[in-house]
Amino acid sequence: MPNNNNNLHAARNLRDDEFYTTYESIVEELSHYKHHFNGKVVLCNCDDPFESNFSKYFLKNFNVLGLARLICTSYKGSQVIATQLNLFDEQNDVVVNRHGYVMDISYIADGDNEFADDFIENWIRRKSPIKRLKGNGDFRSKECLSYLKQADIIVTNPPFSLFKELVAILVKNKKKYLLVGNQNALTYKEIFPLIQNNEAWTGYRFGDMKFRVPPDSAPRKTRFWIDETGQKWRSLGNAMWLTNLDIERRHQLLELTKRYSPEEYPTYDNYDAINVRRVDDIPMDYTGIMGVPITIINKYNPEQFELVGEANHGSDNEYDLFKPLINGKLLFKRILIRNKMPVIERINDFRILDLFCGAGGFSYGMEKNPHFKTLISLDNDSFAAETFKRNFPDCDVMVGDITNADIQEQIITKSKALGINMIIGGPPCQGYSNKGKKLGLNDPRNFLFREYLSLVAIIKPEVFVIENVKTLLSTSNGWFKNEIVNAIKELGYLVEYGVLNASHFGVPQARERAIFICSKRRSIQLPQRTSITLTTVRDAISDLAYHESGEGAFEEDYLIPISSPYQALMRANSNKLYNHIASKHKQVAIDKLKMIPPERGKEFLPPELIGKQQFKTTWGRLKWDEVSPTIDTRFDAASNGTNNHPFLNRAITPREAARIQSFDDCFIFFGSKIRIRKQIGNAVPPLMAEAIANSIFNTLS
Repeated sequence: MPNNNNNLHAARNLRDDEFYTTYESIVEELSHYKHHFNGKVVLCNCDDPFESNFSKYFLKNFNVLGLARLICTSYKGSQVIATQLNLFDEQNDVVVNRHGYVMDISYIADGDNEFADDFIENWIRRKSPIKRLKGNGDFRSKECLSYLKQADIIVTNPPFSLFKELVAILVKNKKKYLLVGNQNALTYKEIFPLIQNNEAWTGYRFGDMKFRVPPDSAPRKTRFWIDETGQKWRSLGNAMWLTNLDIERRHQLLELTKRYSPEEYPTYDNYDAINVRRVDDIPMDYTGIMGVPITIINKYNPEQFELVGEANHGSDNEYDLFKPLINGKLLFKRILIRNKMPVIERINDFRILDLFCGAGGFSYGMEKNPHFKTLISLDNDSFAAETFKRNFPDCDVMVGDITNADIQEQIITKSKALGINMIIGGPPCQGYSNKGKKLGLNDPRNFLFREYLSLVAIIKPEVFVIENVKTLLSTSNGWFKNEIVNAIKELGYLVEYGVLNASHFGVPQARERAIFICSKRRSIQLPQRTSITLTTVRDAISDLAYHESGEGAFEEDYLIPISSPYQALMRANSNKLYNHIASKHKQVAIDKLKMIPPERGKEFLPPELIGKQQFKTTWGRLKWDEVSPTIDTRFDAASNGTNNHPFLNRAITPREAARIQSFDDCFIFFGSKIRIRKQIGNAVPPLMAEAIANSIFNTLS
């Protein structure tokens, strides 16, 4: 690669950026990484296959580190090759700077101690492990890349002008590395994303380092000297090690001692973030975005801080968000962070606004934690709102369209008056659902999350939760998920999201929902599974197994005793049974169900009775000792899916569906049969909502 070689020399001559790391600096840094090298192949792209201090370190410590192999390459034109030790290559030719070389070693001698300098020198002279390369030794050459692919860890000090190019090669080839560089590289668009995504971090030495420099290096007024041997030296105040080898330092928390005050921490003219002059001045209690010195990266722990982006003079890449101005004065580049573990005042009372509230499953589950109370709710379904009002008599239940400006103004006014500090809700999900048409970008309902977030932006709750069908995360190749996450972060909130399975929280149903938990103060993890054993259909509704098709009443007495802990939970504080009314099926449907044995499906129907139905689950019976599949809004139709009673010749009743959703019997549904089944089928399972509330409370309180 002659062009690369010309570029290499041009960079060195133009930038004067060739720095030779001292042996002492290498020993100091690598003392923290020794366990990483056992059994590994190490590559050093060096100035000399022996005299480089990197080569010397690994040669002397070959057995101490337990190396499997050491590969050291040098480039044509090195100014330091063979200046301390005259060597010969494997053809017995003198090593000179007219060629590139490689030293490839898999064994030196037995023992587990460090080898002495004279032993290594004599061994190299005797064994001649140095071979002339066909090319010039440029690390980008095909020949050197072949060695790189054989290596596990690359340790070197590249010319600073080529630092990002070397890192790009290492990332592409998925290699571990430990490199010496300049701190300015941390803000490069090629490097910063690695830091931000926790794929690279700084080592231990960060700041002052001294380096030998070539004989032709130009003198400088500061940080330059020549020692008694004539060797030229320079020191840099912004040197660093960059690595992707795990080290203890990156897991240490930065101790914060100061508290936020507007006087000490001014806000930027052009961005909603405060300026922090020194890393030691980071306030422990500030929850928003902060601009801090670049040196934060050397103390960055991803568990403690989120790297939001950069603020630089150039604003030349997607991570560089703005020019840091305060009162019109331009500041030096800053790193934007958010504290994920702020010291905060406890929140003991969560006052909820429930948007798209439906019948109230989300709020009902939240209120099972006594520190949560829903004060305002909104839905455009007046029938669902009536059920909500009957079950939450103290809540201000609003009926209307969230896109209506008057409705929005009422919500904002009431929320501020009542001190709303939490918002929950699930924007309509039919456009994402597996059972819907999955219209994605073509379904206007899928954009109602914007209205939800616009209210968040104005009300500014401490925490908010979005729930939806799990396919929201994948619809339109993840476009909606990415839009929601980016919008949440732009509002200044930390977000954790994922899929929860209701059966993991004691719900007798395999319902999966996408959940986003968003907080100003600190990251709130999704709740961990609370139920080791599954709650089954038998656990849920065996005490209700007596009505046939068309039987039951809005209100009646219990007829069968409690036979499971779940039934005891559902019947606690309830003296009457409500909504246990079986659909009145046509005789043809009843006759079909009579042909289907307990807990089986339509495979027992004659072909002529199955018709053109394509779905395997239609006409299915629930299985007593399994969880139910997802309850939908047509659970009372015998042909709909696996919604028929395990052995009775009917579909499940609204009360049975409510039990399977984990609504206890105190929660009463109002409206026509069609309205009630919609209310139940669209609901968030209360026991899953309770687990989310507990996770929020345990984190913030």
